[in-house]
Amino acid sequence: MATSTTLRTRSRVLSVFALLSLFSLVLAACGGGGGSGGIKTDVGVDASTKTINLGILTPLSGPVAAPIGIPLTQGIEVYFKSLNDSGGIDGYKVKLVEEDTKYDPQTQVEQYNAIKGQVLMFAESLGTPTTQAIKDLVNRDKILVTVASLDSYLARQPYMVMVGTPYRLQVENAFDYVVNKTGDTSPKTGLIYQDDSYGQDGQAGYNESVAAYHLQDVGQASYELTDTQFVTQVTKMKQGGAKYVFLTAIPTVAAQIIATGAQLGYTPHWIMQSPAWSPLLINPKTPSFTQLLAATTWVMGQGAAWGDTSKPSMAKMIQDVQKYQPDEQPNGYFEYGYSEAVVTAAILKKAADSGDLTRAGVFNAFNKVGTVSMGGLLPDITYGSSPNQRVPSRDSSVYAIDPTQIGDVKDISGDFTGSAAAASQF
Repeated sequence: MATSTTLRTRSRVLSVFALLSLFSLVLAACGGGGGSGGIKTDVGVDASTKTINLGILTPLSGPVAAPIGIPLTQGIEVYFKSLNDSGGIDGYKVKLVEEDTKYDPQTQVEQYNAIKGQVLMFAESLGTPTTQAIKDLVNRDKILVTVASLDSYLARQPYMVMVGTPYRLQVENAFDYVVNKTGDTSPKTGLIYQDDSYGQDGQAGYNESVAAYHLQDVGQASYELTDTQFVTQVTKMKQGGAKYVFLTAIPTVAAQIIATGAQLGYTPHWIMQSPAWSPLLINPKTPSFTQLLAATTWVMGQGAAWGDTSKPSMAKMIQDVQKYQPDEQPNGYFEYGYSEAVVTAAILKKAADSGDLTRAGVFNAFNKVGTVSMGGLLPDITYGSSPNQRVPSRDSSVYAIDPTQIGDVKDISGDFTGSAAAASQF
């Protein structure tokens, strides 16, 4: 028979077990699961320090680094520095885990695998061919990725977040402007494009434009990223008599193509897909090339002009630049990176407010975030669950090169959506 002392001991033990069980139930009801303050967490979130780790896969060296990768990534960094100093996301501060991909698909895969176990999501994957290299891994790992690419295929990738108008629609809007705004009906046109997934999306838009706007396609020529001479491609455009040549290229190549054309006595109207332009192409040491760009070149893009403080988010960005990176010069890639971060933060805020900062919770938040207010940096963008709904915008602006303007470009069209871009299906 148990003694009274034994019974009292058993009673205390049972009471402790009961309290522990009750405490566990309370934690479960609050979404404890490693979380804090009722927020569920898993990979890449430290609830004890209230830190969210986000991955950055970007070229910090190689041909795309200086004109695109570095300023775009700096835009993301400045946004999150400001956000952290303002309290973060529901009290959680963001830490960026950055890796250099060199704009090389194999390196992209290696760096993705190196840090995927450390981050909640990726706040940047820069480049079309590089991002395509990880798409199957992303789908397998069910991890959300905000992408610094506007390739149309992203609309069909449930874990990829596109920010802006796809390349294919940029091309279609460009030729809508040529035909319907300038009145140059049935012009002779050509295309020079990078021979990879980035270039092929521009090519798809060009082919749709030829059919939609009755263009006289006189030739299409591709180049390899390793090419250093472009005489063959330019000669093909010249011999065909192309009045408008669309460039789906990177800035260093676009500059060489335009310069090659001038050397051959060929100065058509060059139209750049957005990543083909960089303000670094305007160099005080080469005034004649600057004059050539101003006379012959348009750039497709969208969003607020640098310094237009009538747009609230631009005013905030300029304040942040002055505080965190005062030597930053006007640069559309910095602005785009900052805009990317606005979208990433909106998704994370939606997840945190829903009490779920897990990878699954962030994915659910993306599908429910709806319209993200961009404060004029870009037109407000809207997301849904189907491919057409994952195309956040379809509008573009046509910019002329104008070194007298801040950022060296001038919007000559305003934001618009052409008929072909409006009808395109994803």
